[in-house]
Amino acid sequence: MRVRNWLISLFAMPFALASGCAATSVESPQEARLASLTAAQKAQLEAHISQWFGGIAIKLADNAFTQSSTLTIERRAHTDSRGLPIEGRHDNPAFAFTLLKQGEACLLNNDNSGEQVELTDVECIVVDK
Repeated sequence: MRVRNWLISLFAMPFALASGCAATSVESPQEARLASLTAAQKAQLEAHISQWFGGIAIKLADNAFTQSSTLTIERRAHTDSRGLPIEGRHDNPAFAFTLLKQGEACLLNNDNSGEQVELTDVECIVVDK
């Protein structure tokens, strides 16, 4: 009798574990945009992006992430006294960021490094494709 109960529990264990994992599956993140952009939300976005740039001050447009789920930032080219680029074109890399929604959370993704940060007090809307 003990051997039979032991065998039943041995075979039942993988099914119990598998069903437990399925019940706790996490929703995959989807591209999103902001419903609106307040000054506090803009400051939060600028602070996170600035941190990824090593503390360099970042200034975003007043409609950042409200029209699109992506944002691209290029470093300013070196210019002469007339404002013309030195040595013609620049080879500064572009940095891309994507706004994502996962469940109720709104995430800012650094596309270059893969890092993500959860935004607080921000309402995201999933982008229809």
